[in-house]
Order: sequence, then C-alpha cells, then structure tokens
Amino acid sequence: MRHALASIFLLSTFAIAAAQAASPGDTLIDQFAKGMNTNDAKLAGAAYTPDAAIIDEFPPHLWHTFGAWQHDAGASFASEGVTDFHMATGKPTLSRFEAAQGYAVVPTTLTFEVKGKATVEKGIFTFAFAKTAAGWRISGWAWTTL
Repeated sequence: MRHALASIFLLSTFAIAAAQAASPGDTLIDQFAKGMNTNDAKLAGAAYTPDAAIIDEFPPHLWHTFGAWQHDAGASFASEGVTDFHMATGKPTLSRFEAAQGYAVVPTTLTFEVKGKATVEKGIFTFAFAKTAAGWRISGWAWTTL
C-alpha cells in the first residue's frame, strides 16, 4: 500500500511539473518582448512566421507580416512622440498547444513616454502559434487595450 501511495504521489508531482513547464509560446513571447525592449527588430521578427497576421490599435489596424507592422508602428510612434517603450508580459491566463498549432492569452503592461509624459497602457495579447519546419513561431496576434 505504501508503494502504491508513493507511486501516486510521484506521478502527481510529475504531472504538476509538466503542467507548469514552459510552453513553446513562452519562449517566443519572451523573444518578441526582448526584441521590442532592446530595439532589436531582427530578434523580435525571428519569432514570427513570414505571413503573421497582426491586429493593433493604430491604422491600418491589420498587417500580414511582422515587418510591415514594425514599419508602421515605428512611423506611428515617431508621429505621436512615443519614446522609451517597454513591454512587460505576464503569465498566460490561457495557453493551449496541440500538434501543430497553439494559442495563448497574455496580460501585458506597456510603459512609454508620449512627448515626455510617462504613460502606462494595460492590455492583452492574444497570440496564435504554428509549428513550422523551423520550429514553433508566432503566426499572429491581436492587441486589446483594457
């Protein structure tokens, strides 16, 4: 009986550890955030599929590549006087990965200055992921300001 209980305890421990293990999305989200926080477009862009769909709050609101979004984000930031951008992502509130697709909802806080005035924007990234020949990549996201 003791061996059975010990086995159940060990299996439960391994199951909990596996559930808490990082998903493929965690690494990609961290890579995206690090690239944005360090102004490293190459690092951030490497987390994406070539045809990633992106929905964001500034025009034109929908892009079909990370590079196109990044170009327009830079222009939007410059025209609005946005500087000192920093992205802090939280733990996903939902994360699901199957054989070739994944999905995650991630609370995020953006801090930046607008024409010298400190600004905080809280929101949610909803990410989609795809398993490609090169490994897991972000295949899209939508930003929602709370």
